Amino acid sequence: MFRLLLSGFVLTVAALVAGADEKKDPKATTTWVRESNGVDLKFEFGKDAGTFNVFVGENGVVVKAKLTREKDTVTAEFTEVEEKGNFPSKPKKGDKISFTWVEKDGAAKLSDLKGADDAKDVLEGEYKVKK
Repeated sequence: MFRLLLSGFVLTVAALVAGADEKKDPKATTTWVRESNGVDLKFEFGKDAGTFNVFVGENGVVVKAKLTREKDTVTAEFTEVEEKGNFPSKPKKGDKISFTWVEKDGAAKLSDLKGADDAKDVLEGEYKVKK
């Protein structure tokens, strides 16, 4: 009986420790969303990688990128580009963009976009954290 209780205690402690480690996971991502002129934007940012989803209805593009950060400036180098449906002017693997990203109280503002001037009016603005 004692062994059974001890085993249960050890499993409980192991589960709590694993849960605590998940909170400190450097690969954890935060998802940000925005709708702009009929375009649905979803950005998933991790420590050094990100995914940008840009859709108009069923048509869109999913772009994976390597991220580097210096203060509030984020630079993204596109490592993978996947078109869904028919999406005009999709970026290419190897393209780079940079922007200012400032987070505050569950919101973030993207500004000073460089490298994608034709998308500036859609991408720049305020994003909300997806809960």
